[in-house]
Amino acid sequence: AGQDEALAAEIIGRSWTPETLDAFLARTALWRADGPFREFAAVAAGAPVPTLLGGGGLALLGPGLERGEAALTYWVLRAHRSRGHGRRLAAALVDIARADARIDHLVLRIAPDNEASKAVAGALGARGTGIEERHPADVHRRVQRWVLDLRAERPGT
Repeated sequence: AGQDEALAAEIIGRSWTPETLDAFLARTALWRADGPFREFAAVAAGAPVPTLLGGGGLALLGPGLERGEAALTYWVLRAHRSRGHGRRLAAALVDIARADARIDHLVLRIAPDNEASKAVAGALGARGTGIEERHPADVHRRVQRWVLDLRAERPGT
């Protein structure tokens, strides 16, 4: 219910319908917690009624991914943007990826005009590669490839 046109374009190129969302959730219910595809929901902590803020995922398989790479995705519903939720969500996903010995690098695919996502990626330590490629869910759109090296020494360590 909280999706907007910008979010729909980023994720699958169109808005979720109840049917497409049900189909997606049915598929994800079959995924293993340590499987090659993992999706997470970000929910407001301490709220009397659980409030969905956004979500994201890690995918070890997909177009343009090599062994040791995983695609990192993150999104925030319009009503919850500009409050730091995207940065906290993405950082939590990076922590999960760091704990997975199969993942050495995270690949982020960001629309050229998505400055908020670029800011989140930069705060994580990801860097743009200068490579533009096809959006994995929409052959008509291009994205910029960003990479985060998980095995590099973190600042302050």
